[in-house]
Amino acid sequence: MTHADKIAEATSDKPLVALAAGGTGGHMFPAAALAEELQRRARRVLLITDVRGQRFTDGFKADDAILITAGSPSFGGFAAKALSAFSIVGGLTVSMSNFKRLGVAAVVGFGGYPSLPAVGAATFMRLPFGVHEQNGVLGRTNRLVVKHAKFVAHAFPALNRLPKNSADTIEVGNPVRDAVMDVSNTEYHAPSSADVIKLLVFGGSQGASVFSHSVPAAIAKLPEAIKRRIKVVQQARDADLARVKAAYDEAGVEAETAPFFKDLPQRIANAHLVIGRAGASTVTELSIIGRPSVLTPLPSAMDDHQTGNAKILSNAGGAVLAPEGEDFTENLSNTLETLFITEGRLAEMAGAAKGVVKTKAAARLADLVDARLLGGAVETNSNGLQSAHA
Repeated sequence: MTHADKIAEATSDKPLVALAAGGTGGHMFPAAALAEELQRRARRVLLITDVRGQRFTDGFKADDAILITAGSPSFGGFAAKALSAFSIVGGLTVSMSNFKRLGVAAVVGFGGYPSLPAVGAATFMRLPFGVHEQNGVLGRTNRLVVKHAKFVAHAFPALNRLPKNSADTIEVGNPVRDAVMDVSNTEYHAPSSADVIKLLVFGGSQGASVFSHSVPAAIAKLPEAIKRRIKVVQQARDADLARVKAAYDEAGVEAETAPFFKDLPQRIANAHLVIGRAGASTVTELSIIGRPSVLTPLPSAMDDHQTGNAKILSNAGGAVLAPEGEDFTENLSNTLETLFITEGRLAEMAGAAKGVVKTKAAARLADLVDARLLGGAVETNSNGLQSAHA
């Protein structure tokens, strides 16, 4: 009996599922949510990511983890592309070796270039795999692999840039961590004319320099009667922290600043208004918790997918879309003033945001893993799974 056979025999009642995710919170957080759900179902989880993704593994409930090398072949000149290709081949070799050693049964890719070697290994080894797309536009890595996938799960009602002859596309929503679901039923109470206004500002998992410059300046322009009621919690890069705090001190606004908040779901639930980018995780969490927001899509996002994400909430009335531009600071200040002085507006937006994105996404995605990858039965009606090709 081979080593792999011994592993398979010893763990036949707990199949090992590899989750491969790129090095940003937008990819890692949904993978972490699926890991939690799979472990509740007595599946074991192997995390595949790179050194960037390692920053988001605090609380990631994996039974084992492998760091691989991977780079983007879409940027840089010939030398950069060659180095990227070499890096991906290295990640592919490491993935195949560990999949065989550990007895991986199936793979789920969440996008980002670190997921490419793992999904490629599944293809070469003929292991079943599926992909999950968090955004309204299918990412470049996922586009490369969907032809051989058993399913393409996606977060929002529409999925653009889907290649021909790809696998079944199934809207499941975006899996969120237990910490998000724990605060999902927190009731929203809009501030009265005399209450403190709790404002949360964050730019995704890596912060946003534009917010460090523009949000304090926009708040400083507000009428004094509004400004003195505002209490800000703002995520900012290490290099921006001192300047952001000084700007708020000069404006006479109480502010808490940090490069990263581990309890971000709770802070979203505590906020009266959120200012942020429009990453898929941000849009999903705002919808599940039900909080009003001002969303500024990242202009450099591939295929402008963040604008599409933001419109999921803005079209429903749950968010204001505030693109970057020459007059961004002035426009943001005017937007904030309007939201704060218009009676009932924040409460209406909170209600409109709630439930726009499907809930129970982790359970739906785990159902797909069981049915399409592990060969188990699935109650397709229990979580409302609908195949676009059915």
